[in-house]
Amino acid sequence: MVAVGPDDTAEKAQWLEALGNAIDSNSFCLGAEVDRFESACKERLGVAHAFGVSSGTDGLKVALSAVGVTSGDEVIVPAYSFFSTASVIVQLGAVPIFCDLDPETLCIDPVAAETLISSRTRAILPVHLYGQTADMDALLKISQKQQIPIVEDAAQAFGVFQGGRPAGAIGDVGAFSFYPTKNLGALGDAGAVVTDDLSLIEKVRSLREYGWTERYVSDIPGINSRMDPLQAAILRIKLTSLDAENKQRRTHADRYRKMFYKESVEIPYVQPGVQHVYHQYVIRTPKRDELHKYLLDRGIGTGIHYPVPVHKQPAYRGRVGAAGNLIHTEAVANSILSLPMYPELSSIEIDRVIDNIINSPYL
Repeated sequence: MVAVGPDDTAEKAQWLEALGNAIDSNSFCLGAEVDRFESACKERLGVAHAFGVSSGTDGLKVALSAVGVTSGDEVIVPAYSFFSTASVIVQLGAVPIFCDLDPETLCIDPVAAETLISSRTRAILPVHLYGQTADMDALLKISQKQQIPIVEDAAQAFGVFQGGRPAGAIGDVGAFSFYPTKNLGALGDAGAVVTDDLSLIEKVRSLREYGWTERYVSDIPGINSRMDPLQAAILRIKLTSLDAENKQRRTHADRYRKMFYKESVEIPYVQPGVQHVYHQYVIRTPKRDELHKYLLDRGIGTGIHYPVPVHKQPAYRGRVGAAGNLIHTEAVANSILSLPMYPELSSIEIDRVIDNIINSPYL
């Protein structure tokens, strides 16, 4: 079970004070608390601006709209991701072009992505999965050569750095989710759009609030996607402890890695130069389903992300363009198992997970 509330009296007092201030402000959407969180987020990521929105899904929709994705366009996206990555493309009237993943990083394969580019390609949307980035250096080279913007789905990667650059702020624009189970989580739905591209700032600002350039004047069709001050107040406090919590996740991952060494379990690969935050700690094993049940019977909860790739979901039949070879996507979807991973885990709990896996009949 993932703890999302304060775990000590001092932290609880901070939360209550922040929530009280937000309530007293009489701002119900955006306002001073959201401004403060946006400033903290912008400073943390070193970007020109950060915009609080109502969810990570809305963040992706705003980000794609900002770079010009519209009806009839194509967006290259991994088939192995949470549904919202593809759903926002369809909601904009565009077509998701599903791309295979890199079997090491489990993120989009840049080589495969380049082969899918057509005259209708309007954006490439990499997903930074499980707490590390896609190969952004390779994707940026493609972007520059083909003049196609990169929109980052960084929902699982707040605080990840690749070569000193923060996830979400490497491409043209990035979107984050602050759903409670994320490593930076609110008390409900919330998200952010960040960009270092000055030409996109006013577009994002307008798109998240009805397309307004001034109150009650919509120059473009926008949506209602404003962060509320209660979520902003909590996120601003939690942001101060994020580095320590991410460090604890890496400590847990290192314990898993050392204990699984020489066992027939494929552990997460970490790209050189990437500071992984282990939003999930995923292993690969051919008898995933049997191991999942075996552990559950012993009181150890694990997750299966994502058992049915997006291109095989009923909602996307007939809604996608020609996809590339998705052999790695389907192999990964059949073998991934997410082990317990959150800062509050103890070394004893981790060792118990490891011991049960090593001693199971399914390795």
